[in-house]
Amino acid sequence: MDLLRVTKVDNVLLKRNGTDECLGTLHLTTNHLIFTTDQSNRELWLGYPLIHSAQLQRPPRLLARRDGYAFSREELVTWALRGSIHIRCHHFLFLTLRFRDVKQLYDVYSSIKRAACVDSIEKLYAFDYARSQQQQIEDSGWSVYDAQKELLRMGVGSVTDERQQGRFWRVTEANRGYALCATYPPVLAVPTRISDTTLTYAAAYRSKRRLPVLCYLHANGASMTRSSQPMVGLKQARSVQDEKIVEAILATSEENGLPPRFAGDRTNVIIDARPTTNAVVNRAVGAGSENMDHYRRCRKAYLGIDNIHVMRDALARLVEAVEAEGDRGVVERIKASRTDWLRHIGNIMVGVRTIVESMAGGNHVLVHCSDGWDRTAQLTSLAQVCLDPYYRSMQGFAVLVEKEWASFGHQFTQRCGHLGHPDKFRVTRASQPKGSEEDSSAAADASSGADSTGSETPNIQPAMAEPESERGAGAGAGAGQEGSEGSYDFLQTSTSMFGRFASRAFKGVQSRISSAIQAASDNLDDTDDMDPFYLYPELQPGYDPRTDSAQSSGFRLGRSKHDHETSPVFQQFLDCMFQLCVQYPTMFEFNEVFLLDLFYYAHSAQFGTFLGNCARERAKFRDRTMSVWSWMLADERRDRYVNELYLKDPEMAKTAVIVPDLGFLQYWSRMFEGHDPSFACGETSSNSNSNSNSNSSVTAAVETVTLEPEADTKVAEDLTAESQDAPAVVVVPSRSSSSFENVWA
Repeated sequence: MDLLRVTKVDNVLLKRNGTDECLGTLHLTTNHLIFTTDQSNRELWLGYPLIHSAQLQRPPRLLARRDGYAFSREELVTWALRGSIHIRCHHFLFLTLRFRDVKQLYDVYSSIKRAACVDSIEKLYAFDYARSQQQQIEDSGWSVYDAQKELLRMGVGSVTDERQQGRFWRVTEANRGYALCATYPPVLAVPTRISDTTLTYAAAYRSKRRLPVLCYLHANGASMTRSSQPMVGLKQARSVQDEKIVEAILATSEENGLPPRFAGDRTNVIIDARPTTNAVVNRAVGAGSENMDHYRRCRKAYLGIDNIHVMRDALARLVEAVEAEGDRGVVERIKASRTDWLRHIGNIMVGVRTIVESMAGGNHVLVHCSDGWDRTAQLTSLAQVCLDPYYRSMQGFAVLVEKEWASFGHQFTQRCGHLGHPDKFRVTRASQPKGSEEDSSAAADASSGADSTGSETPNIQPAMAEPESERGAGAGAGAGQEGSEGSYDFLQTSTSMFGRFASRAFKGVQSRISSAIQAASDNLDDTDDMDPFYLYPELQPGYDPRTDSAQSSGFRLGRSKHDHETSPVFQQFLDCMFQLCVQYPTMFEFNEVFLLDLFYYAHSAQFGTFLGNCARERAKFRDRTMSVWSWMLADERRDRYVNELYLKDPEMAKTAVIVPDLGFLQYWSRMFEGHDPSFACGETSSNSNSNSNSNSSVTAAVETVTLEPEADTKVAEDLTAESQDAPAVVVVPSRSSSSFENVWA
């Protein structure tokens, strides 16, 4: 509670996701922002880790009266209501808070900033929540995944006739104590022919020592392995031990577990999830991609999936469109297409189909990207869902997330931004031209309408600062702008890659310089302002609440490390899962609400499942937090997630392989409407108990994406043609029988 300047504020106006403002009471606790209103019996609970960013808009500048008289209470209320706090959440809830007192405005913003920016995982909500629930819930969620049992289920080490290919795989303890790889789980499966000594030498050749290990063994003997990029470099370095591991993996499907004397056809695949250019450029930093001259009996395929930075920018554009519409996640089709979000989803699905069709034909697949914990996790987990019906059940899906995401080192804390960062909290100022009676009249009308007493407030016209654009020009930025057009005109007209890059960089630097000049101008003028903003050191530029001190002044030309590492990787995985659930509505035990709740809990920092950046970090606080599966898989909540269309056919369950339909992708509107399992966007909570309602809730805004032939066939169809054996059963989506048929325009 020491972080909070205020714990309760009455008469607060709240506006959420474009709805009408409502009057209520705001409570601030150690872990939550809580809003209650007499107009409804619902409460809005917002955990601080869910806050993606916040912006404080200060009221316009209010100078002392020239006639010496003090402002009346009504005039100050009208002025304070011109300020606001705008909050954007990771689960796409948008809140705007307005207050009748400017001191309350600053106190609340300061408290939210302090509570959201922490310097340690142990200060997150999961630890307090586990202590509060220890006597109420018997936690069994941590035991949902056992690596030894899962490997045995897949047939690793098995000598039975049904899974005889598993005898060429073994479980190694080389990573006990995380001595082999700090970001891999302690239990690994490798070919029987490979010794632990060979593993040690081979790990040095892969980025972050993430060498090729087994993640899935199919019933037909085909294996899916994962790793990170090789450290090839400009000198084209190679590792004999790494090549032996790959060769041994390909030999596990042979009758005697040994590679054939002659290489034969290259039907097995090494999947490099990156664009070709990115893989080649990485050679400059000592990394790169495999030289296929040294890897026999396999070929390499680049999938062209962009990195975390491109995905983050695409999501930012989509969020801007969602916020602008303000209508429960609905976005116009043309605006959604401009964000490239569905194009990225389509690229991932192309890679998944490539892996599925190759493995269904009995071929081995090695998957990697750069470090092997983002795009690799997306591809391997989605491919396993398509190949194995077990992972389409609730229990199996929980095992899949624990195995491919949590244990294999997806950086949940960094990618989800659990710890927050001061750079995500910004301060602006409402501007109004001097003498604008229309704007001041509108402010007075808003004040009178928002006042709970119902009394009319006087129409005041405080002395306001000039608009930021005009004031920035007067402060010196505009002087440079006069000649700026000519200064980089030659860059704009250049058609070279360097010219375009230099143009963007020059304009970006100019923008940051203007912002810095503007901020300095505001701070200098505050000395004569009645606004108490300068009395709050934590709201000043450069202040870091984690260290309770101000950092060096000035401006940075690049992003902060925090912003540089966040990305919607896990969100894209859930989006792809939604696409599969829509295409195959009878093949999944769980429904859409299951995925939405999982997305919410991944960002809420309420459970230890999604904390930390690898299994090694998570092991330190596993006994002090709860698993998300102890909550979501509890008997009293399973009915909320059951898909009533689920087809339980034992014969189909043994052989069914589903293949993504690349021409049947849609925009997931419910993902972007601010879903909350407790508040649940009003009627969503009540509808989630009905499977028919939850299935039909995706009918808001959709977009069909048809991938270009060259992006579709280059990777997938060539590999399909080389597959010799067809899967036992391949299920093709039947649109006529789908309950989602009515969503297509």
